[in-house]
Parts: sequence; C-alpha cells; structure tokens
Amino acid sequence: MSRSLLDTRLRGLLKESRDRLKVRELCYCYDIANPDDWRCRLKDHHRLLKCFVKRRNLFASSEPALQLWRRKSSFIADERLNLAPLFSQTVFVWPEHQLSPRLQRQMRDLGAAALVTISIPCRLSTRFTGRFTLMVQAGEQLDNLKANLAEIEEYLSQLQMEIIMSLGKEINPLIDYNIVSPVSAYVLACLADGQDREQVSKKLSLTLRGVDYHIGVLKEVLGARTVAQMMFRAVQCGLV
Repeated sequence: MSRSLLDTRLRGLLKESRDRLKVRELCYCYDIANPDDWRCRLKDHHRLLKCFVKRRNLFASSEPALQLWRRKSSFIADERLNLAPLFSQTVFVWPEHQLSPRLQRQMRDLGAAALVTISIPCRLSTRFTGRFTLMVQAGEQLDNLKANLAEIEEYLSQLQMEIIMSLGKEINPLIDYNIVSPVSAYVLACLADGQDREQVSKKLSLTLRGVDYHIGVLKEVLGARTVAQMMFRAVQCGLV
C-alpha cells in the first residue's frame, strides 16, 4: 500500500471517530507496549527517545493535529522527558510542563486545552498497544471523557482492531522504531515466502554472511533459537 493511501485511510477513520467522540482532534499510533521487551535494540533511554521521535507511523484526524503531535514528540526528545508514565498508565493526561509554550499556543488554535492518551492493548499481540491521543477542551469535554471512559475505551478497542486487521503489517511498531530494520524485515519476508539463504542472497544482493547477520539479529530481537521459532514469533508480532 502506498504511503498516501495509508495516510488517507487512517485519517478518514480518525476523523469519523473524532466526530463521534466529540473531541477536537484525535491522534493514533500502533506502539510497543513496553520498551523493556526490546532492550536488545532500545538499549537505554537516549536510544528510546531517538527512535520515538523518528517514527513515521503517526496519524491524526487533521494535518494541523498531526503537525502538533510531531512537534510534541520532538519536544519530548529535546527535553529528554521521562516516557515511563506514557507506557505504564492506561490513561495519561499530559502535564503542562511537558508541552512547550509554542505547543500550548498551537493547541489553543485548534480549540483544545488538554491532551489525553488512552492506551488500548492489542488483542493480537500482548507486546503491542494502540495509543489514541485525544485533544479536548478543558471543562465539559474533559469531564465527559472521564465520566464515559469505559464506553470510550470499548469504542477505541473496536477501532484499534479494525485498524490492525486491515493495516497492521504496514504500521508494525518494530519496524517503525527500527527495532527490526527494513532490510531485516525484507529478509524475513523472503524466508516466509519459502526462499532459501542463497535465493535471499541473490535477490537482495547480500553475501551469505550478510543474510546470516540479519537472521541472527531477528533471532535476537524475537528471542528465538531456531529459524522455525523465529518465523513463528514473527507471525505473532505481525511481521509476516
């Protein structure tokens, strides 16, 4: 699927959901549930922040909302803010000190006064989660969100499932965080198609040692000892 089509499909879904939830804007990303699961690649907080801000698969109900969210991610990385609450809390209200004056001004321009991230566990893999960031007005909208949280979470869970069933492979968090590199993902896809090491080597213009290197990295990331186990866990993680 082309990038433009992916963006268009997800923006349409998020725009429809934004209107149904009666919030100012709605953002979404398919995310890793716990960075500690991937410490072999995200070795420290600095590396996590670097990968966090470089993600491409961020989506929003409008272009201004997407731009604001990307600037927020950059601000988090620049200030080296602690991301632990985002990964540990089901509902996270972003503190004002984690939003620069410029971001707060842009939020006001969008008619929003608060950012609330609701994390929805993925039903297909416990190692992934969907993160929906709602831009809401202070007061009535925020009170309504709190009062109807269970209903909102159920709706977002259904939306998350719809997204992952149709687009999960295109927005896989392991590739988005570069935990699995594009070349390693391509090697994996070739092996899943039944190609042997020699065929993969010729197709990707890699030496056999290069192919073995990527297989070794994939085994490490997926916690596998054999190629068969690697392929099984790759399926569990939606890589193939």
